[in-house]
Amino acid sequence: MDEPEWWPKGIVKVPFDAALDGEVITSFGRLNIWNTNSCLDKDWWNKQPSEGKILGDWPEVKVLEIIQFDRNGILLNLNGTHIVRISPFEVGDDVSRMVRHEPWKQALSEQPVLLPSMIWTVSGNDRIIIYPCSILLGKQESHSMRFRISESVGQIHKTLDQFATPNTERRWNDRMNDIEAALKTNTLWRAPHSKFTVGLPRLNFDIDSITIIEGKPCLLPQPRALSEHLLCQSDRLPGLANLMMLERQWAEVESHNEQSRQQFLQSWLDNAPSSYSNSKALSTLRGGPWIWRYHATLNLLAQAIIYSDEELEKSSKIWLSDVSRLQAHLGVLRFWKSGLWAGVTGLIVAFFSWQLESLSPTISAIIAAVSLFFAIGSNQLYWSKDPKPY
Repeated sequence: MDEPEWWPKGIVKVPFDAALDGEVITSFGRLNIWNTNSCLDKDWWNKQPSEGKILGDWPEVKVLEIIQFDRNGILLNLNGTHIVRISPFEVGDDVSRMVRHEPWKQALSEQPVLLPSMIWTVSGNDRIIIYPCSILLGKQESHSMRFRISESVGQIHKTLDQFATPNTERRWNDRMNDIEAALKTNTLWRAPHSKFTVGLPRLNFDIDSITIIEGKPCLLPQPRALSEHLLCQSDRLPGLANLMMLERQWAEVESHNEQSRQQFLQSWLDNAPSSYSNSKALSTLRGGPWIWRYHATLNLLAQAIIYSDEELEKSSKIWLSDVSRLQAHLGVLRFWKSGLWAGVTGLIVAFFSWQLESLSPTISAIIAAVSLFFAIGSNQLYWSKDPKPY
């Protein structure tokens, strides 16, 4: 049997034919898989499964069409009216959690996001997700309207901000460390995230899961990517994390320049909560969009390794080598930041030398003035050289 596109051939230790159901051992850890072959037959849909839970109404299937096999699983078209996402691996219940939690579901009801009409979930893992739409945009189509999609994502994040959790900087930095260690990259990046950078409920938007409703782009919540499931903890992430993943996915379709990145980010900021536009939230010195571009590229590199995609692996490694120059610049800025503390130290020395009369008042005043000037100058230079977020 030929390996489907969703089979992680780059990391599995067993052939596809021997792992249709049960546990799969990979170089990144263990995976649980269920046999999806039966649900590709229309007759299987005549009776709903006895195990697990079903959220929504089980469909009456008259026509079943396989749209495609992709890296996220299988896409079906039911009756020409619904799209079905089948997730062969157990990667969590992000989508059904969004539907089960009534406040989230209600808040999103008027937003450009299409929640599923039915979900079959087993042991805390979403297996089959049905969306009430009949078409999905292709990569080129979605790319051509990416700025409108960015606006939609901003509106969705603005609605979910009321359910945000505070900055979890340590966990986000640990997540970076886990991915870097697994991929054995030569890059390392941690960030002291701003208090305006908060965690949101997971929607896992993807450029291959966007539809059009009443002439406007509408995004479909997706299961967690296999790469993230294997390498990361199930954390909430900032809205920027998902936005930058979309940007990096589209970059594989067409390279983006600074102007394009700026417009894409600004389209989101114009519709997201005003706090997301705070200078500290966008500061590269505090992480900002650039560290989440880095996070997205690490995940794309993981996907390239998992699915043996040499072209994606090459482009991801080129991007990561380029980011080393940005990190070198940030290292120089951290040197200037140390000037602030040197100035503060000088002020303390001047104060105590005056109090203890170990130096004359004039010399102590000169030391204090020079230290204050040096501290203020170093701090201003540090922030003035902060790289642009795009």
